[in-house]
Amino acid sequence: MEFVELIGFAASALVFLTFCMQTLLPLRLIATASNLLFIAYAWIAGLAPIMILHMLLLPVNIWRLVQQLQMRNRLKQSLADQTDISLLVPFMTLDAYQDGAVLFNEGEPADRLLLIIQGEVIVDGVGGVLGKGTILGEMGLFSDKGRRTATISAVGSVSAGWINRATVIKIFRDHPDFALALTRMMVTRLADNQQALRQQLAPSQNL
Repeated sequence: MEFVELIGFAASALVFLTFCMQTLLPLRLIATASNLLFIAYAWIAGLAPIMILHMLLLPVNIWRLVQQLQMRNRLKQSLADQTDISLLVPFMTLDAYQDGAVLFNEGEPADRLLLIIQGEVIVDGVGGVLGKGTILGEMGLFSDKGRRTATISAVGSVSAGWINRATVIKIFRDHPDFALALTRMMVTRLADNQQALRQQLAPSQNL
C-alpha cells in the first residue's frame, strides 16, 4: 500500500468518526483534520474535484469550530457573571407604573417576562424589595402550571420592560449562554426563598 493511499484511508476513517461523535466540538475538530488529510491526499493523487471540495469545506469547519469555542467561553463566563440583561432590551415593550400599581397578581397566567428599568417593586406577602435590573416573572413563565407565583407591586414610579413567552423561548434557543445564566438566577432565587422561609419558621419552632 502506497503512502498516498494511507492518507486517503486515514481521511476516510476520520469522516467515519464524525458520525460517532455525540458533541459538536469534537466533531468539528475531527472534520477539520479530515479536510486537511483529504486535501493532502487529493494534491498528491491529482484528484482536483476532491481537493476543491475539501478546500471549500475546511474554512466552514474552522469557522464552526471557532463558534463552538466562543460559545464554550460564553457559557463559562455566564457561570461567573450576572445575567446579561442588555440582551433583552431590544425585544422589550416599555410600560410605566405609578406607586402601588400591581405589575401582576399571584395566580394570573404567566405570559411574559419583565425587567425593572427604573424604580423598585415589592413582593407582596414577602416584603422583599427589588430594584433596577431585576428580572421578574421567570418562575411562573417556566412552571408547569404557567401561573404567577407572587404578586408584585410598584414602590413609587416604576418603568419596566416586558417580552412575551414566545420571544423568551426564541432567545433561549439562540443564546444558550443567556439561558444558562437565567436558569442559574432562578435556582438562586429559589434558594433565597427557602432561606427566608426557614428564618420565618425558626421563631415558631423555638416556642
